[in-house]
Amino acid sequence: MERSLLIEMTRDKYVERCKHRAFDHLDRGDLKNAVASFVGNMNARPDCELPSYLATLGASLLTANDVLGWRTLIEGLR
Repeated sequence: MERSLLIEMTRDKYVERCKHRAFDHLDRGDLKNAVASFVGNMNARPDCELPSYLATLGASLLTANDVLGWRTLIEGLR
Protein backbone atom coordinates (compact mmCIF):
# COMPACT_ATOMS: atom_id res chain seq x y z
CA MET A 1 0.00 0.00 0.00
CA GLU A 2 1.28 3.45 -0.85
CA ARG A 3 2.75 5.13 2.22
CA SER A 4 0.98 8.47 1.63
CA LEU A 5 -2.39 6.70 1.84
CA LEU A 6 -1.40 5.24 5.18
CA ILE A 7 -0.54 8.60 6.71
CA GLU A 8 -3.52 10.61 5.38
CA MET A 9 -6.06 8.45 7.21
CA THR A 10 -6.54 9.12 10.92
CA ARG A 11 -4.96 6.56 13.22
CA ASP A 12 -8.31 5.48 14.67
CA LYS A 13 -9.83 4.96 11.23
CA TYR A 14 -6.74 3.07 10.07
CA VAL A 15 -6.79 0.74 13.11
CA GLU A 16 -10.49 0.03 12.57
CA ARG A 17 -9.82 -0.80 8.93
CA CYS A 18 -7.01 -3.18 9.94
CA LYS A 19 -9.30 -4.84 12.46
CA HIS A 20 -12.11 -5.17 9.93
CA ARG A 21 -9.83 -6.86 7.40
CA ALA A 22 -8.55 -9.30 10.01
CA PHE A 23 -12.10 -10.09 11.18
CA ASP A 24 -13.09 -10.82 7.57
CA HIS A 25 -10.38 -13.49 7.45
CA LEU A 26 -11.37 -14.87 10.86
CA ASP A 27 -15.01 -15.07 9.81
CA ARG A 28 -13.91 -17.24 6.87
CA GLY A 29 -11.93 -19.48 9.23
CA ASP A 30 -8.56 -18.26 7.94
CA LEU A 31 -6.52 -17.57 11.08
CA LYS A 32 -3.16 -17.54 9.33
CA ASN A 33 -4.15 -14.78 6.89
CA ALA A 34 -6.01 -12.88 9.60
CA VAL A 35 -2.80 -12.70 11.60
CA ALA A 36 -0.66 -11.86 8.58
CA SER A 37 -3.08 -9.16 7.46
CA PHE A 38 -3.43 -7.57 10.89
CA VAL A 39 0.23 -7.61 11.88
CA GLY A 40 1.42 -6.52 8.44
CA ASN A 41 -1.07 -3.68 8.13
CA MET A 42 -0.56 -2.43 11.68
CA ASN A 43 3.22 -2.48 11.36
CA ALA A 44 3.07 -0.64 8.04
CA ARG A 45 2.37 2.58 9.90
CA PRO A 46 4.80 3.83 12.58
CA ASP A 47 2.08 5.08 14.93
CA CYS A 48 0.32 1.70 14.82
CA GLU A 49 3.25 -0.70 15.23
CA LEU A 50 2.46 -3.54 17.60
CA PRO A 51 4.60 -3.75 20.74
CA SER A 52 6.86 -6.79 20.96
CA TYR A 53 4.88 -8.33 23.83
CA LEU A 54 1.76 -8.37 21.62
CA ALA A 55 3.71 -9.93 18.78
CA THR A 56 4.88 -12.65 21.16
CA LEU A 57 1.36 -13.21 22.47
CA GLY A 58 0.03 -13.26 18.92
CA ALA A 59 2.60 -15.84 17.85
CA SER A 60 1.61 -18.05 20.78
CA LEU A 61 -2.07 -17.74 19.90
CA LEU A 62 -1.34 -18.59 16.27
CA THR A 63 0.73 -21.63 17.26
CA ALA A 64 -2.15 -22.79 19.47
CA ASN A 65 -4.62 -22.16 16.61
CA ASP A 66 -6.59 -19.98 19.05
CA VAL A 67 -9.10 -18.09 16.92
CA LEU A 68 -11.02 -16.75 19.92
CA GLY A 69 -7.78 -15.54 21.48
CA TRP A 70 -6.84 -13.66 18.30
CA ARG A 71 -10.32 -12.18 18.01
CA THR A 72 -10.07 -10.97 21.62
CA LEU A 73 -6.59 -9.54 21.04
CA ILE A 74 -7.73 -7.63 17.95
CA GLU A 75 -10.92 -6.35 19.60
CA GLY A 76 -8.95 -5.01 22.55
CA LEU A 77 -6.51 -2.91 20.54
CA ARG A 78 -7.09 0.80 20.27
